[in-house]
Amino acid sequence: MKRIIIMMLLLAVFVSGPAFSRDKTDVVWIANGNHITGEIKKLERGLLTLKTDYMGEVKIEWTDVVRVQSDYAFQFEKADGTRVTGRIGESTEPGEIVVGYRKNSVTYEFKNVVRISQIESTFADRVKGSLSMGYSFTKASDVAQGNLAFSTTHRTEIRAFTLQGSGISSTTADGVPSRQANLSIDMTRYRRDRWYNNFQLGFERNDELGLDLRTSLEAALGRYLIQTNTSELGTLAGLVVTNELLQGDVESQQNLEGLLGVDYSRYIYNNPKLDLTAGLYAYPSITDSGRVRTQFDIALKWEVYKDLFWNLSYYNTYDSDPPSGSESTNDYGVVTSVGWSF
Repeated sequence: MKRIIIMMLLLAVFVSGPAFSRDKTDVVWIANGNHITGEIKKLERGLLTLKTDYMGEVKIEWTDVVRVQSDYAFQFEKADGTRVTGRIGESTEPGEIVVGYRKNSVTYEFKNVVRISQIESTFADRVKGSLSMGYSFTKASDVAQGNLAFSTTHRTEIRAFTLQGSGISSTTADGVPSRQANLSIDMTRYRRDRWYNNFQLGFERNDELGLDLRTSLEAALGRYLIQTNTSELGTLAGLVVTNELLQGDVESQQNLEGLLGVDYSRYIYNNPKLDLTAGLYAYPSITDSGRVRTQFDIALKWEVYKDLFWNLSYYNTYDSDPPSGSESTNDYGVVTSVGWSF
């Protein structure tokens, strides 16, 4: 598991390297009457990112933009989940964007556009992600804890591939180590009307629950109930096949589980920039009647300076009937870290 995480981190760093950009001839007009020329990179979470020659990357709140102009093609996603690929046409009314495609054009109000993506030509241009790490030590309890987390996403017009992982290592006063680690590979296929399919291959270790390695394969169907420039709320349901290897055991255990989940994100752009994300997942066992696993995560991310951020998160892992026979059915903790987005 440790070697896999190190290899994935090296891959994330490699693909985040510099790439060639197109001409910076896009123009963005803002509410105070000024305009900025550069390269429109994306609209995401209510922020329009524009890359300029002299100011670097500039992030503008979408509500402050009155008009945009570009000679290049983009993918546009509306609040109802509709996706259109085309060029930005001439707009005479503020707060409206004209998208031209297949010899036709449609006009959208800015408030109905939740995402704009470049049609990038290279693999590296399509990769976005983050890397964070933290360390804490308490003298009174003589407990040290280190954590590491990373996430990389490669997105095309209709699919997103995500590689993410995290690890927490704690050492108590008597020198007994305790580790928790997760690694997952996701593929999301976007459908019409805000529907999507999700497939995931995951690996998990948790010493507190006596779990040496859980390998899982998930297939689910989901839908975004809310999708705006300031928030998203999604639900999903599916099936999960697991293979669990317990600490001290040679034989593994297989299980078939259901999946019910809810994800929520909220974005605040006043200084400092703040992201709130939360997820709750329940895994009722089908083959082991009465057993239920749950996973709850919530995180606050503050942008300290440009792409540098501070993260505060809480996790709670529950298993009503740990197969290891462990007395502990619950593992939870608070994690702080400093990270970088690319």
